[in-house]
Parts: sequence; C-alpha cells; structure tokens
Amino acid sequence: MSKLQKALGMLRSDHESGTAGSSDSERDRQVKREYNDRNLLAGSSRSSVRPRYVAAPGLEGEAPADYSIQIDRNALANERLLQDAADREVIAQQFRRIKRPVLDLAFGHGVPETIGSPNVIMMASALAMSGKTFCSLNLAMSIARERDFGAVLVDADVLKPNISRALGLENRVGLIDFLLNPEIGLEDVLVGTNLQDIVVVPAGQQHGEATELLASRRMKEFISRMSERFPGRAIIVDTPPLLVTNEAQVLAEHMGQIVLVIEAGKSTHNVVLEALNSLNRDKPINAILNKARDNAFDQYGGGGYGYYSAPQGGNGHE
Repeated sequence: MSKLQKALGMLRSDHESGTAGSSDSERDRQVKREYNDRNLLAGSSRSSVRPRYVAAPGLEGEAPADYSIQIDRNALANERLLQDAADREVIAQQFRRIKRPVLDLAFGHGVPETIGSPNVIMMASALAMSGKTFCSLNLAMSIARERDFGAVLVDADVLKPNISRALGLENRVGLIDFLLNPEIGLEDVLVGTNLQDIVVVPAGQQHGEATELLASRRMKEFISRMSERFPGRAIIVDTPPLLVTNEAQVLAEHMGQIVLVIEAGKSTHNVVLEALNSLNRDKPINAILNKARDNAFDQYGGGGYGYYSAPQGGNGHE
C-alpha cells in the first residue's frame, strides 16, 4: 500500500471514529506530513473548511469530496469570472436558457449511444480571449442551481489553467497528476466548494507531454470514471483554444458533447468554420455567442449572450 493510500485510510478512519479534530495527536501530525509530502495540501490560499453538503434530490447517495474549500464570489468577480452583484442576476437568467439544450442531451431520454458519456461537456473556443472560462464557470453554476442535477468543473486548460489559479488551486494535485501517476486516485483530485456545491478538478502540474497525456487511455479512463462517479452531474471540461494548441482537439474525442464559445465581433466566419472542422461532427455541437451587442442571435436580458445549435453534417453555419 502506498504512503498516499495509507494517509487517506488514516484520515477516513479518524473521520469515521470522530477523532479527526484531535490535531494535537502524533497520528494526525503524521497524516499531515504524508499529505504535504505528496503535494496534496500545498499552495491553496483558500480556507479548507468543508462547506455544508446538502445533496440535491438527483444527487442523493453521492459522497462529498474528501477535500473542500470556501470560495469568495467577490474574488471571482475581480478575476472577471463572475459579474458583480448588480449584473449577476442578468447573467444568471441568460445561462438558464443556454443550459437547457445541454441538459437535454446530458440527461434526456433517447440520447444516441454513439454520444458516449453525454453528461461530459467540452467547453471550447476557436481562439483565446473568447470568454470560454467565464462561460464554463457560469454554465456550471447555472446547472448546479437545478433541483435534480449538479455540476463538476474540470480545468483541462493545462497550459493556462485560469480556473485553478482563480480558485487558489494552481499547486493542488489535479488532472495531469492523475494521468501521470496510477497511485493517485480519482478522489485525490476532487475539490468540493461552497459555490453551488460545484466539485472542481484542478489542472495539476505543468508537463511537457500534456498532449500525449490527454490522448492517453488513462484520460479515457478518467472521463469514464468521472461519468460513473457523478451520474447526476454535468461534467464541464474547460479546454484550450482549438486553433492555438493540439490539446483541445485531442480532448474532443473523449467528450460526450461540445459547446463552442464564439466571441462576437472578433471570431470571423472562417475562424469558426475552421474550429468546427477540427471537431468530430458526429458529436453534438452547440455554441454560445459571447459578448454580442446586436440582434444577430437571440439576446437574453440585454446581457449579450446568444445560443444556437450548430447543424451536424452541414456545409455552413449562419
């Protein structure tokens, strides 16, 4: 048994016996040393106090993550990942409509078996600075407000892990560590939050062979196990830009459905087509028109977001 497994076993045993709070014991100090040695608790500036866990009806029986943090929403607003309090409800209303086709595919009846894991959703963009990470977080929060479903947010933008950085998890064990080390289990990379009870998987360490790792059988195993571990949650996977790196195109093969974030006024028609042509068109592909300022697409609440379904197998996208 590995040191990591022993440490996890000791913590779980203490928790079950009600002794987890006795921080003065030698046993507790040893457990903390084991965790620190494996970089499991390093680097997070957020509180590690576990938020109160209340399962939605569709999540009954699901065990909470072993490790949890408290998130300051104002800090996320400062990072421009959330709107400030004055505009927050406007954005929430927009994403209420945006999430419907996603949820219908993820949990609806009659979904084709070829989709694979329909509750695993890739958030993609053609180019950087399109607002993909903003849309990933806000879509996850909107889905997590559902009475019957929850959300998991996976930071797979391993070259520029904005979600991990914004949440203070950039030094936390995460996706790349799981892919590299078979001794790291799924539960080791899950982080519970007080943000609508969203579970986060940080990006993990930087690695020069990230493309190969994301294309590996271990990544396919990660997606499969996440889908099985969270059957009542939409698993939102934030990925790198499609036309900037190879990682996103590799990741797309593992996804059940894809949402393409298009920046209005910046992403040209040809750029969007190039991004779509890089994807497997047999997968369901939808899109969010971000930062829209006109009525070319549906507008919701005047906030500048639109939604349309990208036709599959067609020759163009209007």
